Amino acid sequence: MTTLPAVIPLARDTGRSLRWRIHKGFKDAILTGQLESGTRLPSTRTLASSLGVSRSTVVEAFDQLAAEGFLDRRPGSGTYVSRQLATLRATDRTGAPGTNPARRPAHRASAGAREHAVLPRPFTPCEPDATLFPHRLWARLLARHARTPGTSEAAPGPAGLPQLRKALAAHLVLSRGVTAAPEQIIVVSGAQQALHLCAHALLDPGDAVWCEDPGYLEARAAVALAGARPVPVPVDGDGLDVDLATDLAPHARAAYVTPSHQFPTGNVMGLARRLRLLDWAARNGTWIVEDDYDSEFCYDNRPLPALQGLDDHQSVVYVGTLNKIAYRGLRLGYLIAPPAVTDAFLAVADTMSTSPPVAVQSAMADFISEGHLSQHIGRMRTTYRERRQLLVDELHRVLGDRIQLEPASRGMHILATLNAVPNEYLARRGTARGLDLRMLSDYTQTPMSREAIVLGYTHLRPEQIRSAVVDLASLLSTTDRRL
Repeated sequence: MTTLPAVIPLARDTGRSLRWRIHKGFKDAILTGQLESGTRLPSTRTLASSLGVSRSTVVEAFDQLAAEGFLDRRPGSGTYVSRQLATLRATDRTGAPGTNPARRPAHRASAGAREHAVLPRPFTPCEPDATLFPHRLWARLLARHARTPGTSEAAPGPAGLPQLRKALAAHLVLSRGVTAAPEQIIVVSGAQQALHLCAHALLDPGDAVWCEDPGYLEARAAVALAGARPVPVPVDGDGLDVDLATDLAPHARAAYVTPSHQFPTGNVMGLARRLRLLDWAARNGTWIVEDDYDSEFCYDNRPLPALQGLDDHQSVVYVGTLNKIAYRGLRLGYLIAPPAVTDAFLAVADTMSTSPPVAVQSAMADFISEGHLSQHIGRMRTTYRERRQLLVDELHRVLGDRIQLEPASRGMHILATLNAVPNEYLARRGTARGLDLRMLSDYTQTPMSREAIVLGYTHLRPEQIRSAVVDLASLLSTTDRRL
């Protein structure tokens, strides 16, 4: 029989009770082998005296240890460290240290890993200006439904609140030219959740999915996390190259596209390419996921209708978000599912808890149906147009022919090429100066023949735009001296 060590240390957390500290001290001693299996423990009275605590405290700690299987109580004999632990150590803790295989997450979880989002800084792309949102009005709408939640609003189901789905359908038919009945709309907590919902409702493990390259990284992550295979397809001036995609993955199950404003190049998919993509989906029984992430912000003419509105074969799943119209913390998005797969989407949504808070959905239903959303978008469009022009003017004024800008008549960012500058080095130095300079190559899976910087501006006030351009120019000067 192994003798009891002279001292069983109490756990050091003085913020916890004596019972907890005794329990933790003995458990640690047993798990580390300091107290071997079969060791007979002194009586609770003896231990209480040696530890300077009441006997009842030791009894409670031992009762817990016995209930957890660490101790065996033997009437008339005493209390022992459980002999089952010896068997467990012999079978489960064999091998030299470091020889056990390392634990790892699923391969698809690793494939979907990405850098966590950071707080917006100067030039962070696709960030709305939350100060433009009518927060007082929004607070009143929220209070209206927080005070008097209706019975019909108590359990909206996996598709979301009926009032919001109806309001969204009416708004999107007019603003985006989509074909949508309220029954086809599923309310989610943002576009990213909508993409995960699409991946799990439409794809089986191993399915190939065309993804724009460069393109939205989180879309690829959603595909990978569903066990499917994202296939990078180059984009040109008309968006995703359908013919090349057919050569790369002729049996692809779906395609992910941003046709109204390709992210991050800013290209718009032309009508011929749209019809070619729709024809591919119709002939092959495949799916198109249309991410319409910032289509509201078209500055020189009326926004192009959504690809979904051209679809006569119900092949397109339309994904949208209200976060970029309001503020990043709203967490409210939606998708329009083709009727043939609406039930499948609802079944998956029911397991994912996609539905945002009822009061938020109710308030947004009122915000849309009372005309506030259309008015707000109009104000944002005017403000963002002015900020885009200011950024273009300042870049040309301060940097001159050192910078080349891609045409930008829509969206929330512009693409800039800086001549004779190592862009990766520039991005690293920009972070130290508080600038978020993201490279076009950050969004690619295959090598690119050119490099550019993605410059967001919609969340920046005029004085911030001017200051950020000056900081960028100063950074370029520093870079020149180091080259």
